[in-house]
Amino acid sequence: MFALVTAALLAAPAPVGDAILHYVRSNRDGSEPEHVVQFRTSRTGISVYKWVEKCTTAAYVTANMDDDIQNGRAFIAGKVAKDGTQARFGILNLDPVLLTLSADVTPPGGPRIQAKHYLRAKPFLLYDFDFADLNSFLQEHRPKNDFAFALPVIWPSDEAIFRDLGMLRARYAGAEKHEGRDTLKFDLKVEGTTPSTGTLWVDAKDGYIAEAELGLPNHIEYRDFRLKLDKVEGGGKIAWDILLKSHYSRCPVT
Repeated sequence: MFALVTAALLAAPAPVGDAILHYVRSNRDGSEPEHVVQFRTSRTGISVYKWVEKCTTAAYVTANMDDDIQNGRAFIAGKVAKDGTQARFGILNLDPVLLTLSADVTPPGGPRIQAKHYLRAKPFLLYDFDFADLNSFLQEHRPKNDFAFALPVIWPSDEAIFRDLGMLRARYAGAEKHEGRDTLKFDLKVEGTTPSTGTLWVDAKDGYIAEAELGLPNHIEYRDFRLKLDKVEGGGKIAWDILLKSHYSRCPVT
């Protein structure tokens, strides 16, 4: 009996709220790298910390997923404050009945922005959230079949603020060894005004993204997209708080 219990515990995924996932987002060729750190604060809660260099402005975005862990229902825009907390400056809400996203954001030093976007379908992924919402879906559902999401993105240079990139379709391609890691591979295809293809590799044991790449950028300054796992850190909320506080802790006194 003890052996069976031990085996079950070893096979179980890491508990939500423990693993901190460190990624590097870049173009497909590795240029324009930025650190993207994802942490599930609860079953439905996500926090994302994005930085290029310590002591410089860093994004700190949080989200609440729906109860089915299919898509986000609220996204809070913010930056890392000096004490490591989130300095909030905007919110994006989902109306699941009207299939709309409503944004109300006042960026630091910028004018207030209010915009609404009608989704073509549910579930959806907010592409500029760097697949943190997709990561929650993958960890929760562990798919071994095809799936699809609508793919909107916030694009501040456009008058409408939002862009509808179309439908992201993932085709299950089976188990694959990817850079020494056991993964499940999915072939990605975007059907929209700018069609694109890519690949998604998911850690076979714990369900999080090992690497994803796609031919469409998710931020203005990029040509395309790659998200690659750098390391996994344990420690949960305590380690997360220490990580955020460290962003400004060793900065030169000005």
